[in-house]
Amino acid sequence: MSFFRILSISTAIVPFILLFGILKGIQYYRYLKTDYKLLVVYLIGCFLADISSRIMGEFYKNNLICMVAFSLFELLFFVYYYQTCFFKRKVWRYLIVALIGTIYIGHEIYTLINVTPEYFQTYSKTFTAFLIIIMGIDFFIESLKEERIESSSTMRRNAIFIFYFSLNLILFLPINFLINVSSSVKFYFWLINLIVTFSFYIILTKKIWKNGLTQKQLQRG
Repeated sequence: MSFFRILSISTAIVPFILLFGILKGIQYYRYLKTDYKLLVVYLIGCFLADISSRIMGEFYKNNLICMVAFSLFELLFFVYYYQTCFFKRKVWRYLIVALIGTIYIGHEIYTLINVTPEYFQTYSKTFTAFLIIIMGIDFFIESLKEERIESSSTMRRNAIFIFYFSLNLILFLPINFLINVSSSVKFYFWLINLIVTFSFYIILTKKIWKNGLTQKQLQRG
């Protein structure tokens, strides 16, 4: 069996990881804190995007536009998540940037929907990743300046987001080059991306599950 076949089979595990996380989230949903309820929503969005991408790839042999659409979902989700769960107030500069980003990504979806892979060039993924990283760093700095005592779980979640989207930024910046470069180079790119994505989804699933169990035990005394 070739490495490419192994990679193809491995990617099929992603929706099962997401589905497991979603089911655990549903199981403990009423016990979860708001932060973790929103993470369940995020996993649902990831699952729907993954399935849609596979269906589109199967029928149209080109699902790259799904990456752009998913970037829009991540942009809107994480701006809302940071405003609600981390900053706990409206930070207008990020809302304005999110509005500009939404218009820009909407334009990309419109212009790239019928573009063939060799001419496909998008900055939506890097734009979204960069904004999330900036929000994460801003939250750290703000917490230090105001000497706020944040829970360790909040700080860890923020660190995970920064780390994951920093890798996303690095991986997806040369997307056009990676689409058109030789197969061997693409293999290593998608392998790294697959490992990073696996790890991220597993960590989120574990955190949702752990929070649900802990809150359930506390509520039942």
